[in-house]
Amino acid sequence: MSGVSKYNYPSTHTGGVKPLSIRGIFEDERIRLSEEFTDEERAWRKQWLNDQKLSPNEPRPESEEWIREVRNPIRRFLSKPWQLFESSLVPVLGKTPAATFRYVIPKSLVIFAATYFTWYHLKYNQNDWTRAYGATIQMPKPRAFPGDKEFPVKRDKEDPSDFCDRGFKSRNVFLD
Repeated sequence: MSGVSKYNYPSTHTGGVKPLSIRGIFEDERIRLSEEFTDEERAWRKQWLNDQKLSPNEPRPESEEWIREVRNPIRRFLSKPWQLFESSLVPVLGKTPAATFRYVIPKSLVIFAATYFTWYHLKYNQNDWTRAYGATIQMPKPRAFPGDKEFPVKRDKEDPSDFCDRGFKSRNVFLD
C-alpha cells in the first residue's frame, strides 16, 4: 500500500497538499509579457488586481454585537478594564502602542502572579514531618570525579534514621 500514512508525511508547509496560488497561472512576469497572454486574460488580471484593493472601511473593527456573540461573559468581564485602559491610552500614545500595552501588561501580570504564587507556596508550604502535603525540595549530591580533591564526596545521610527524616530530628517540640 503506497501513499501518505501517519508516519511518512512529507516535510512541507502544506502537509503534502499541492499549494494553490490565488494569482492564477500568469503570476510570472515573463508569461504575462509573452504572446500567450490574451486580451481576455489581461482583463481578468486587471480585474483581479482591482479586487485586491481593500475598501476604505476595511479592516473593520470588531463590533460590540460580534464580541457579545463570540466571547463568553467571563472573558468579556475580564477584558473590559483593559479595553478602558486601552481607550484612555489611544489619545496619548496612539492606536498601536496602546494595543501593545493592552496585550503585554495583562500577560505580564499573570506571569508575575504565577511566579509569586509558586515562590510563596514553595517557601511557606514545605513538606515536613508536621504535614502530609507540600513540596519536597531535595538538592542533589555534588559531583566529584576521581582526581578531584573532594573525591569521594562524603554523604550527608550516614545513619539509616537520616533518610526520609523530613526535619523530624531538628524539631523543637515534643522533645519529652
